[in-house]
Amino acid sequence: MIDPEYIGHLLLKAGFKTFTLYLFKAIEGKKFTLEKPHDLIFNTFQDIFDGKIKRINFSLCPRSGKTTIAKWFTVWTLTNNPKSNIIYTSYSASLLSEISQDIASILEHPIYKAMFPNKNIQTETIEADPINDFWKDYLLKNDNKSRYSARLIKTYAGGTVLFNAVGSAITGFGAGARDNKTFSGYLLLDDLNKPIDVRSEVLRKKVFTYYTDTLLSRINHSDTPIINIQQRLHVEDITGYLQSKYNFDTLKVPLLDENNNCNLPSQYTPERIKELKIDNYSFMCQYQQEPIVLGGEVIKREWFNYYSANAEYNYKKIVIAADTAMSVKESADRSCLMVGGISENNHLHIIDFIVGRWDYPQLKTHIINLWNKWQRGIGKTSASGLYIENKASGIQAIQEL
Repeated sequence: MIDPEYIGHLLLKAGFKTFTLYLFKAIEGKKFTLEKPHDLIFNTFQDIFDGKIKRINFSLCPRSGKTTIAKWFTVWTLTNNPKSNIIYTSYSASLLSEISQDIASILEHPIYKAMFPNKNIQTETIEADPINDFWKDYLLKNDNKSRYSARLIKTYAGGTVLFNAVGSAITGFGAGARDNKTFSGYLLLDDLNKPIDVRSEVLRKKVFTYYTDTLLSRINHSDTPIINIQQRLHVEDITGYLQSKYNFDTLKVPLLDENNNCNLPSQYTPERIKELKIDNYSFMCQYQQEPIVLGGEVIKREWFNYYSANAEYNYKKIVIAADTAMSVKESADRSCLMVGGISENNHLHIIDFIVGRWDYPQLKTHIINLWNKWQRGIGKTSASGLYIENKASGIQAIQEL
């Protein structure tokens, strides 16, 4: 018979994905259902653990296993380093209570204990005050309570996992360790926006303020990762805020890929997808991770049509636009260079574009080559302008070009 501790040793060497899949089956009694996006999700969490990613949005559609994987990442972290300090927050205190109980159950399960003995934990419930009168009134109105109930897991080595709801004060706890020679924890945001509240500008801004004034002050070291996991709910939800204001990388997993194939076929039948599409706003936000403006999108699908490539057009103006990204990683957004021509009847034709994940020298070369190409133009009209978004690698391109 193989020694369970030896199996545990091998699992820690094998990495987060193998660790999770093996123990999930052993403890839950069933296999974790692997779909097309899961390799990328597991690999991204591994990159976080390996110190390659510090700030990341997981923009994931419902039923993608986001909370399950986040729970197991907490188990993985504590198993590797029981001195880790983790803050796990959400809009929902009941969700946090359930997650904390699930994690504690895994850490106390006989199978886990056989593989990783002497990894004892303690759990407790602690009371926390609202940070201000707004959240005090909000808590009283919604939950008929005056104080938040937070959950705490303590490891034998002094590590902690604090589960606290949005609006609650955090005193005496931090994320990560000041001595960060090994991976030592993170701040995890799991559904920071409450769906019923996200259409309120006041409540959206209160969540932003809670992040900037309370959560950011709990980071013990600059390299402590911040992980945001949420399905998109609004163009100005916390994911959009972190992406635009703090330059978070974003891993986006829509329900339907660019070829209209379902990324989670075991969870969604064609009939179910058709049903979800009836509410276009919810489908685009929550399932496609492409939030639109309710009641009047800035860009409407019906504006897009096809034009004949065989016909000859006289263009009044030709311009190039560049939307650049930060990274060449598979989890990162792509950079896009698009050439647009304004026809005589004022239609905008997309007449050329290139897309890819490039480092800065490659991006610069593509921009210069595309500009030179369209100096030849069409007829008497050549490219008269190059527009680059003043973000990400576009900042350097603007300065150099």
